[in-house]
Amino acid sequence: MAKMAGGLGDGLRGKLGGLSYYKMRGVDKVIVRESGGHTKRKIKKDPDLDLFRRAGSEFGGRALMSSFIMRALVFQKPMADYNLAGPLSALMKPIQEQDRISELGQRNIYLSEHAQYIKGFSLNRNHSFDSVIRFPVTGTIDRETLSASVTFPELMPDINFFPAAYHPYYALRITLAIVPDIVYNQNRYTPIHANYPDHSAEYVDSSWYSSQEGSPAQTMMVKVKTIPPDTHFTLVLAVGVCYGKLKTLSTIERVARAGSAKVLEVGSELPVVPADKPGIHDPY
Repeated sequence: MAKMAGGLGDGLRGKLGGLSYYKMRGVDKVIVRESGGHTKRKIKKDPDLDLFRRAGSEFGGRALMSSFIMRALVFQKPMADYNLAGPLSALMKPIQEQDRISELGQRNIYLSEHAQYIKGFSLNRNHSFDSVIRFPVTGTIDRETLSASVTFPELMPDINFFPAAYHPYYALRITLAIVPDIVYNQNRYTPIHANYPDHSAEYVDSSWYSSQEGSPAQTMMVKVKTIPPDTHFTLVLAVGVCYGKLKTLSTIERVARAGSAKVLEVGSELPVVPADKPGIHDPY
């Protein structure tokens, strides 16, 4: 049963007359789609839906990979202004298509071999990180030490620093996390190694600065504490700027859902593995 959310202008939520009404972050209007489709039993058993099942299987693999990337960005997600899941999943499709050995429905997602697809990925559609800080921010990743550094230029308001909206304070944030490759294994998609952690992201924040005065040039360091079980992973380095306001005369609190962020760098290398190791292919 559909229910009215708020006033008339807010629209319906739920199901009504074969239609589903729902809201999505980053979309102002209520979204409407038809309910229904094939039953679960028909999808599982009908031979005519074989391609549909294979496509659904690979979609699940991409969704799993995008969920690991979103976990890597967990400390930057509060600065996002839209739902990241769909765009990230779409970026995984051309990576999955690079697996020309596995059959359709079982193609693996070797992000470590194609990490450039997510470099520069923006968490904002309205005010991108590059539109707020208009001077190159550089970063380096060291896979051996699982660490990274980011160098920010001196930020000068209205010269190379343009906050999306006025907030009295701002801070810089960097994050680093491990993202494993995703493979098809025993009728389902999983991380390439069972011992990959669900969460490995680490973050470092700068001091709070006045939005009217800017901040000095600085280099920030971050290090991942979790040691990956193999070499089939990508280090994802992201940067962001978040905003603050006075909570008390001596305390600054972060403004919710405000800021800008992006993936600055990715650290990966082509894995060297035995050709007979299950779940892993040798592209050469």
